[in-house]
Amino acid sequence: MTLRQAQDRSLGHIERLEKGFRKKVGEWFQECWSKKLYVLIYCSSRTQEEQEELYKKGRTTPGPKVTNARGYPPQSLHIDQGEGARAIDFVPLAESRTGWTAAWDDQESYEIAHKIAKTIGGLRRLDWEEPHLEDASVKGWRELIAPQKEEPKEKKKSIFNRNPWSSR
Repeated sequence: MTLRQAQDRSLGHIERLEKGFRKKVGEWFQECWSKKLYVLIYCSSRTQEEQEELYKKGRTTPGPKVTNARGYPPQSLHIDQGEGARAIDFVPLAESRTGWTAAWDDQESYEIAHKIAKTIGGLRRLDWEEPHLEDASVKGWRELIAPQKEEPKEKKKSIFNRNPWSSR
C-alpha cells in the first residue's frame, strides 16, 4: 500500500463519522501524519449485521473473540445511529520493501497515537482495545439507543403565591 492509498482510505472513513467527532478525528489524523506517525483508519461505521458477525467470532464461529459489543441491540459506537459513526479503528503503518504495511504490534506507535488523541481532546481510548478511539462526548452506546430525556423540573409551589391572603 502507498501512503497516498492509506491517506485516501482513512479520509474516506473520516467522512463517515458524526460531524463533531469527524472534526476531532480529522485533527488527530492530521497531527499524527504531521509527526510522521502514519496511521491507517481501517474501520469507522458498521452495520448492525456486520457488528453481530464480529461478535460471533470466537463464540459461535471460529477464531479469537473480536468484540464484546453486540449488533442487536446496537452496542457499538461504530454503528451509525443516523448521524454517522462515533468510533474508529486504526493501525500504525511501517515501511516495508513493497510499500507500507500494518504494524499491528507497534506498541510505541499506538502509545504516541493515544497521547496525541488525549491532547486533541474529545477522543476516548478503550484500555482493552488498542486500535480503537471513540467519541468522548457520549457516555456509551446506551446513550445513543435510548437518549436520556431531561425532565422539566417542577416548580415548587408556594402557598403564598396560591393564597396571597395567607399570613407569612
